[in-house]
Amino acid sequence: MMLENKKIGFIGGGQMCEAIFSGIVASGLVPPQNISITDVNADRLHCLAEKYHVNTVVNKPDAAGAKQVIEQSDIVVFAIKPQYARPVLNDVSSAFRENQLVISIMGGITLDYLEEFLPFNPVLRVMPNTPMLVRKGIAGIAAGKNATQEHCDLGMELFNLVGISYLLPENLIDPLTSVSGCSPAFAYMFIEALADGGVEKGLPREMAIKLAAQALAGSAEMVLQTGTHPAVLKDSVCSPGGGTIAGVRALEKGGFRAAVIDAVDASCARMIEVGKKA
Repeated sequence: MMLENKKIGFIGGGQMCEAIFSGIVASGLVPPQNISITDVNADRLHCLAEKYHVNTVVNKPDAAGAKQVIEQSDIVVFAIKPQYARPVLNDVSSAFRENQLVISIMGGITLDYLEEFLPFNPVLRVMPNTPMLVRKGIAGIAAGKNATQEHCDLGMELFNLVGISYLLPENLIDPLTSVSGCSPAFAYMFIEALADGGVEKGLPREMAIKLAAQALAGSAEMVLQTGTHPAVLKDSVCSPGGGTIAGVRALEKGGFRAAVIDAVDASCARMIEVGKKA
């Protein structure tokens, strides 16, 4: 394992950062003492340190905390909001060692943009999703011009600890983000709607939510384990004249599939827009 004994630093301590490092810690391969996090929110860092026993450093306006994390890490992950990318990169780029691996999970921020500040570093642009918190995540990885196959393998090893990862061209990162990064929100909406339907018919709320969530989890697992096309699996549930096909008809009448496709399209467009504004 290439990650053994590697020290990983996170600049930004938000929810996605937590989803990634908590899954890494849970894997047992990287001990919490090898993970450092910096953020401007001291209370947030205190909570993370208490919960996961990771190292934390409060970042001051002079970026001393971020520079400290960079200096003591083998791998540095930028986990800040994209609108802060330019000022933070301006402040900390001089602290990087030449061959230090940099991973960015900042939505919409391109490799060219990152390499403008880090011309001598191997850079990976990664789009993860929040189910990494339970080690069921997905990450798309695009490699910069200085990143070798070894760097790509290291990045994939890291994100495979918290799910599965795909190495792909950068032009496919935004579509991947729409399908896997934004879709947990869509899935939660579907679970909530299914539960609401159950509640309307008399099911207790807590039971209805669990039934809906388990049904989606099981359905997804069937797609993954069998490799069968979702349409075929859907047809296998639809008995002639039965309740399922009646429900499918209602979803089609409501434009369910078109709405989901539109959601993916809108998410992708917004990611591109955010990157242009950074």
